[in-house]
Amino acid sequence: MLSLSAIPLHHCSATTRHRCACDRGPLASVDRKMPSPSRVRWGEEIAANATLTAAPFARPAHPPRLRPRSERSFSGGSDRMTQNSQYRLAGEMVSKIHAVLGKHEGYRTLHADGRLFRGSFEANTDAARYCRAVHLQGDKIPVSVRFSKGGGDPFAHFSATVGMATRFYLPDGRVTNLVMLSQKLFIARSIDQFIALVEAAAPLSPGGPPNLEGLRAILPDHPNAAAVLKMRAESPAPVSFGNTAFHAVHAFNLVDAAGNITPARFHWIPVDGEKGQPATDLAAQDASILFDEITTRLEHEPVAFDLTLELAEPDDILDDPTHLWPDGRRRVPIGRLTLTASTSEAEIGDPVMNHDPSMLVDGIEPTDDPILHIRRGVYEVSAALRSGGWRRAGSMSRQSDIA
Repeated sequence: MLSLSAIPLHHCSATTRHRCACDRGPLASVDRKMPSPSRVRWGEEIAANATLTAAPFARPAHPPRLRPRSERSFSGGSDRMTQNSQYRLAGEMVSKIHAVLGKHEGYRTLHADGRLFRGSFEANTDAARYCRAVHLQGDKIPVSVRFSKGGGDPFAHFSATVGMATRFYLPDGRVTNLVMLSQKLFIARSIDQFIALVEAAAPLSPGGPPNLEGLRAILPDHPNAAAVLKMRAESPAPVSFGNTAFHAVHAFNLVDAAGNITPARFHWIPVDGEKGQPATDLAAQDASILFDEITTRLEHEPVAFDLTLELAEPDDILDDPTHLWPDGRRRVPIGRLTLTASTSEAEIGDPVMNHDPSMLVDGIEPTDDPILHIRRGVYEVSAALRSGGWRRAGSMSRQSDIA
C-alpha cells in the first residue's frame, strides 16, 4: 500500500459516509487450472491438479441491501470493466507509484522489503457458522506469512505502517491469501482518486523526492483521504510484528453452508497483546530491527494471532476502504494462527509469492470494492516487473498459487 503517513495534516475534517464508485453486473466465479504440481516443503500436502478461484472482474449477484450505493461505473463510464482495461489501469497505477517512490529492480512495487515465516492455522467451531471456506472448518492448515515494511524502498527504515500477508495451503492443493496492514484503512476509495493522489505527489523533477506540498494542496478536495492520512500520522509504530494488530482494509462476503451471506472484515489480533512506540523512535533504529526481533523471538517461542471477524450491520458501507464502520460492531474470534519459524521462498518452492488478496476460495466472495478488484492486476503487473516479464511471472505465479 502507498504509505504517506508521515505527512502532517491540519485541515481535514472527520470522515463522512462515502459511497461506492462502481456498479457492475454479475459474473460467475473464475476457476483457473494450475499447470503443474508443487510440494509444500515444510508441510505434508502435495498440490496436484489444483484449481484457484480468483476474484472475477465483475461481481457475483448480491442481495439488494449489499448492492453498490452509486451508479458510477468502475471503469469510469462503461457498464462493465473488461480484463484488458483492468490491466491497463493496473499498469498505469504501478508506473505512477514508481514515479513517486522509485523503482527498485527485483523488488515489489510496495511492501518491497519483507521476510517469510511459517506455521499453522486452526479455525474454531464458530468459524463454520459464518463461512464454508475449507480452511475455516477446523482442520490444521499450513500457512506462510510475509511481514513487510510499508513503502517501496527496500532499504528504507521502518515507518508506522507494516504489512502481514498470510497464505493458507489447503488440503486439495489450492491456496488462498489474507492480506492485512497495521493501518485500518486505505487512502483512496476509487481508482480515479488513488491516481489523483499519486499524481499530486509526483516529484517535481525525475528522481526527486515526493511532492508533499502538491499532495497537501489537493487534500481539501479529498476529505476521506485526508482523514485517513491524519489517522495514519497519529498512529503508533510497532514494537514487534508479534505485538501488532493487522487489519484487512477491504470487506468480504462470507458464505455459510446454507448460502447465507455475512459481510465482514478480517483482523489479526496478537495473543501477546498490542504494543507501540513513536514512529520517530522506530525510524531511528536499524533498518531491519523488526525483522531481526521476530526472527530471534521465534527461535525461543511461537508467536500467535487470533483471526477475528468484524461483522457488518445492514446499513454499513461495504465497498469503501477509506471508511470505518461505527464502533461497537460485533467481533468474533474464529481461529488461531501460530508461527513457529522463519522460512524462505526457496524452502517454500516459490520465487514469486504473489499475495494477491483477490485469490479467494469458495465461501469468501469479494464485495464491490474497486480497490480490491484492481489489486489483482496491480499484483500481477508488479510480479511481472520484478520477476523477468509476463511469461515468467505468469508461470511462476501459477506455480506459487499451489506452493
